[in-house]
Amino acid sequence: MVALPSSLTWRFLFTAVGISSCISLLWFFREGSIPLRYESIVHYSAVGRDRPLVLYAYAESESARENLQFFLAQGIHGAADFIFIFNGETDAKDLVPTSHDNIRVVQRDNTCFDLGSMGEVLRQDDLWKKYKRFITMNASIRGPFLPIYDSSTCWTDVFLGRLTDRVKMVGTTINCEPAPHLQSMLWAMDEVGMSILLDPALAHSVPVKDGWGSEDTPVGMSFCHETMLQAVHTEIGSTRLILSQGYEVDALMTAYASSNSTQDYCEHGQFEDVLYNDRYYGTNVHPYELVFIKSNRNIDPTLLAKMTEWHLGSGISSWDSCKAL
Repeated sequence: MVALPSSLTWRFLFTAVGISSCISLLWFFREGSIPLRYESIVHYSAVGRDRPLVLYAYAESESARENLQFFLAQGIHGAADFIFIFNGETDAKDLVPTSHDNIRVVQRDNTCFDLGSMGEVLRQDDLWKKYKRFITMNASIRGPFLPIYDSSTCWTDVFLGRLTDRVKMVGTTINCEPAPHLQSMLWAMDEVGMSILLDPALAHSVPVKDGWGSEDTPVGMSFCHETMLQAVHTEIGSTRLILSQGYEVDALMTAYASSNSTQDYCEHGQFEDVLYNDRYYGTNVHPYELVFIKSNRNIDPTLLAKMTEWHLGSGISSWDSCKAL
């Protein structure tokens, strides 16, 4: 008969195995086998429609790639769903960490321009009806930039938190040329605002002739923009479309804060586009003022380069400040 180990021997064996397992686990973390910066992301389809959707439109250029890389390092997080739309041939899609269940990539032909491509993705299988809050943005801007003393704030909340029963579209800046409108690099909307832009029945409801389109040119995101002129006409007309339905818009730029409306601002404020170097009332918009800054217009390039360097080196990202629902 084989002698079985005594109870003392068993206790010794279990203790030894436990210590060995702990040492192995600690070594595993030490070697960096697990990306600790990225918290575990589960599939959020069951969470409900309160989770916001961020759409990021990209077309290849040197500045766009730099902006995408910065956004992937500083902007993505676990408290929203992200869809990156790559228009045209590019290998930039390989940079996106699609291992996270809340991040998707859409590769498509380079048609319809930014707003048209985002509208196409949103309309596909009524995707937009699965969400209540949206942010649409493109790769012409770099961010998010938030001051270190406010590093616990989530950038998506900065925009979405300004939506109210009356305000249905929020952006970074107002441009008065040729008519008051939120510039389209980034828009935040709720389901009411998005439903207005995606409604084909409203696309011709605010006819205006300008340098980019005629009174017959539609606006909104319910169709493919065939030309750059049509895309610019939609950017200008989308604010008018929101206002026509009895709602308001808002912008982060401080110069707009004392205005009662876009019309009021354009009657008393700076009429010219503020997104050029030294064109913001004789100075420049600051990344901390807008959270995202237009990077392809030579606006204080030294400041942008330093802000980029400092924020990338800070060790702080949206994974830290935007907590998953």
